[in-house]
Amino acid sequence: MKKLTILALSACALLATAFADAPARRKLTVTVDWAKGNEESRIALEFLKKTVQGYREAGHVIAMRATLRDGGNVPDIHVTDASGKEVYAGPDKNDAAVALTEAIMNMPVPGQMITGVELKKFRGADKRYIMGKMKGEGAALAPFKTALKSKKPGEAEEAQAILDSIERAKKNLEEDIEACLADDSKEAKGEALRDIRWFTKTWPSEAKKYDEPFKRLAADPEAKAAEAALLKPKKRR
Repeated sequence: MKKLTILALSACALLATAFADAPARRKLTVTVDWAKGNEESRIALEFLKKTVQGYREAGHVIAMRATLRDGGNVPDIHVTDASGKEVYAGPDKNDAAVALTEAIMNMPVPGQMITGVELKKFRGADKRYIMGKMKGEGAALAPFKTALKSKKPGEAEEAQAILDSIERAKKNLEEDIEACLADDSKEAKGEALRDIRWFTKTWPSEAKKYDEPFKRLAADPEAKAAEAALLKPKKRR
């Protein structure tokens, strides 16, 4: 229990800044079906409520639903990650909290291509590989692809994890663009314009597929203003 608490608190502290501006469309969900007369269910519900609240205060978008059911002697808990995949189903509140922590750590960070990878050989790569500033294809990936043949302990695995992260970041960005283009709100249009701009600079070989929406949004004053607000440096407290 102590180990779980430390894990959860550490994740909150380390990731709060990184995920504070994550798109609201990427939402985690925790569902608890519980039996009112059962003490184990009540404890699990309260424990997960506090866990979810802690992550919300750290800036993460998490929905939680609790439903009362008749009878039963264990809670039925489900955790769904940001992609809509169920990552935990069962009665153990601690395992559910661990699954929630891991799902948060796997969420995409806006603008980052390398996340969730412990960097030893390629220290600082996560600071350099930023969308719109560094390409995520071609020669830019050569150092990692070369390292796949390395015989040094852990080096090939780290390189593969980086390549997987960059590919995952691309997929996440494409999904966010599609979600934003389907939403006509000012905020969504600004996010779509920013994301398309990032995509075209980072993966230029595929930029043409966004030609039409980019031209449309770039000519939209509302979208441009919303994009500028997103890209405006955050004030330090």
